[in-house]
Amino acid sequence: MTVPAFADQLSLVLKALSISRGRFAADLAVDKSLVGRWCSGAVRPSSQNLARLTQAIAKKRPGFTMHDWDLDLPALAGRLGVALAGPAAAPPAEVGDHFPLSLFKQPVATEQVRGPDYEGIWRSTRPSVEMPGQFVHDHIMLRRTATGAMTFTLGIFGVRFRGWTLAQQHQLFSVGADSETGTFVFAIMNGVVRQRADVVDGLILTCLRDPSGTPIACKCILNRVRDLTSDAAADDAAFDELAGGHPFSTAEEIPADVRDHLWHDTGPTAFAAGGDQILMMNFARSMARGAVFEYPQAAPPLQ
Repeated sequence: MTVPAFADQLSLVLKALSISRGRFAADLAVDKSLVGRWCSGAVRPSSQNLARLTQAIAKKRPGFTMHDWDLDLPALAGRLGVALAGPAAAPPAEVGDHFPLSLFKQPVATEQVRGPDYEGIWRSTRPSVEMPGQFVHDHIMLRRTATGAMTFTLGIFGVRFRGWTLAQQHQLFSVGADSETGTFVFAIMNGVVRQRADVVDGLILTCLRDPSGTPIACKCILNRVRDLTSDAAADDAAFDELAGGHPFSTAEEIPADVRDHLWHDTGPTAFAAGGDQILMMNFARSMARGAVFEYPQAAPPLQ
């Protein structure tokens, strides 16, 4: 039997406990960046920290001991009572009917690894067409399914666009539809490399609610506002409450750097002055990022 990498073991444990890295770090009284380094394989816990995290796991899974770290992943999954993720599963029917399987396998494989870094509830900021000079805020929920695929729900007022998000390399491709009107929304977002995302940005395309359904496209930035929990019903209720809030902000209420990032001229005149010829969210100028690193005030914990 080959003992797997500790990073794979710990990731499986966190999945089994339905606990985030941040919550687990709080339980252990260590910096969450240290748990992140354990999960990435950058470092392995010291014997002292391994004993502490084993005790923390035993509180949630009675009988868990240091010897369980010697198990291979299938045995460890059985010990924890969870299914071990295998190769990319066949797509759900709703996806498989519209996407070639070859295009679906890679995003699902990516989401099995990076899904937790994007799963959550996000608040968008984008220029408003209906309210010229103002900005509008949708709320978006990304949630992984049992197959590893990620669902996409965009809400504003009582409208819900539901669909799927596919992670491909460092970008997120989303498509959703409002079942009542048949209106679609599409989004391509710049993601974050190797880190849990707190901010992503990109382009969003949909149709106005005017008589002709005018197509529109604009720049958009998403800020994480809430992590998901193991209680899907509570997460849905929180999402509905956020999506039902007042969705508009004046230009003065938007930070100047965000306003300038989303709202500037394009076309021949702008291009001649050094700007963009067409609407684009250049990755080199992207605001997508993970948590801002802060140096600890006290001595860092032992590794």
